[in-house]
Amino acid sequence: MNRRRLLGSLARAATAGVAAALAGCTSPAAPSGPLTPPRSPVPTEPSDTGLVVADFADVEGDDGDLLVVVTVENAAGESRSGVVEATVAAGSGEDAREETVAAEVTVGPGERTEVTLETSFGFDEFSSGGSIRVDVRPN
Repeated sequence: MNRRRLLGSLARAATAGVAAALAGCTSPAAPSGPLTPPRSPVPTEPSDTGLVVADFADVEGDDGDLLVVVTVENAAGESRSGVVEATVAAGSGEDAREETVAAEVTVGPGERTEVTLETSFGFDEFSSGGSIRVDVRPN
């Protein structure tokens, strides 16, 4: 009697194991999400101008070009002006190139403003291993 119960239990367990394997429950999950995780920008130290780069992002423009969107914060108690610079590098070997783009900015005391810098890089060209360095300096 116990033998029949044992054989029945083994058959049900084998069936459940096959069903789980077919459903993909035994294989490791494929990673999801972006190939490169989002950056956690570290704000630059306040300069003599009081302006800091609070954040920046690379975005694709309407024409497929790379745009660098920079958020500048004024830590000073009065309105300050400076120049936001982004140095972009992309490509490898003989195709490697670098470009620096800049724009003037004026920020009120304790305020933030966004500056969009246009580059000559294609977004696809940059996103396959490019890098950006952003800084703000007095003008």
